[in-house]
Amino acid sequence: MNKFLATLWVIIIAGLIVISVGLLSPKEAGDITLTDTEKTTQENITPIVPLPEVDENSASSLTRLGDKYLKEHKPKEAQETYQKAEKLDPSSTTIKLKIAQSFLDQRNLDAAKSLIWSLNKEDPEVQYYTGIILTLFKDPEGAKKTFTEIATRENDPNKANAQYFLNAFTTFSYYKEGEYIFLETLLGKAMTEAKQYEAAIPLLYDVINQKNNYRDAWIVLGYAYLNTGKYQDATDALIQALKLDNEKPETLFFLGVSYSFIKDTDKAIFYLEKAKSYGFTPAEEIEIRLGDLYTIEGEYKKSAMLYEKVLTSDTKNISLYTKAIWVNIEKLKDTNKALLLAKKALQESPSDAASFNLVGWALSSKGNTQSAKSYLSKAIELNPKLEAAYLNLGQIYEQESKIALAKDYYTKAYSLGQGNSISKLAEQRYQAILKN
Repeated sequence: MNKFLATLWVIIIAGLIVISVGLLSPKEAGDITLTDTEKTTQENITPIVPLPEVDENSASSLTRLGDKYLKEHKPKEAQETYQKAEKLDPSSTTIKLKIAQSFLDQRNLDAAKSLIWSLNKEDPEVQYYTGIILTLFKDPEGAKKTFTEIATRENDPNKANAQYFLNAFTTFSYYKEGEYIFLETLLGKAMTEAKQYEAAIPLLYDVINQKNNYRDAWIVLGYAYLNTGKYQDATDALIQALKLDNEKPETLFFLGVSYSFIKDTDKAIFYLEKAKSYGFTPAEEIEIRLGDLYTIEGEYKKSAMLYEKVLTSDTKNISLYTKAIWVNIEKLKDTNKALLLAKKALQESPSDAASFNLVGWALSSKGNTQSAKSYLSKAIELNPKLEAAYLNLGQIYEQESKIALAKDYYTKAYSLGQGNSISKLAEQRYQAILKN
């Protein structure tokens, strides 16, 4: 193997370890996982109140919907929605660039290029997208020049993203014998760092078509697929990397993650445990993922142990406290442990509304509803939009047979949750009241 190819592994993985944390971060505080039974129940109930609808006559409302579609990996729907917004605000460069992004996310590179080329190149945001297009159409010198200009501007919002690409060019310059596919792989990695995951895929395909046994390209490709919601494709790419080297902890880790997304829990646990045995770092990432998977498998003592182990070092992780407390309350029926964890969360994050919510939740599980109300009210005072606190208060008022109050709090939790798991649980409790 050429020297530069051997060295690339270290470079690629050094970046992937950092960006993996964003992909694999725990759910937001208060987001409770529904069981299969609860999910089935949700399919058969009527919403409490309609969630806000999109204003078809508002460019900003349509743009927000387009953003939602992009986040959900629905670029075609995003494109169509942005184009409706464009008709209402035809002079908006921002909307045009969002359309260009939707083209990139469909890997319609020609359409993206045509649109970006029609815009004012002096606009800083347009210039950034110009750099992306130059990279994709194999004009490395033009891309490098463009990203250099962006990186030298003091307050350019794309300065950090531009630097990812410049780092790729710098690394490539260290290897005089470097082949172009080495640069393409580095630029593919830079695309993922800049969160241009779909745009990275054609670059990486080009590398693999030229060198099918290029392990690092397969790994970056798998990572890009993970971030675009194409979990089976991610699994397939990472299996190719595994065939080329079955002991790299990073490959094993990402493969475990991809199996978890396609709901093959046994394989997900197997590969994550294997990555752990081969020394994957940060180990906390594996332990959190394994905790989630053991919860799915019903091995609640194992999941609680793993969550609590991570909390000994990651002491301010509210979402992880939420998971640990949920397992202890709902599955292990250990309300004393749940309260200890909640009090620790409050001690570590005394100004965080979510900490007060956790203490209120834990107190409520022990039947101490008056103290629970005090903590939950404080949570709402600190954050009037914390849907979990409204849900917990609703449950207390329901237990106290204060049905009107319970319905009011469930309605508030439902509306604030905008369809998340808290919103669905509030909806379920509201409908249960109506049936009684």
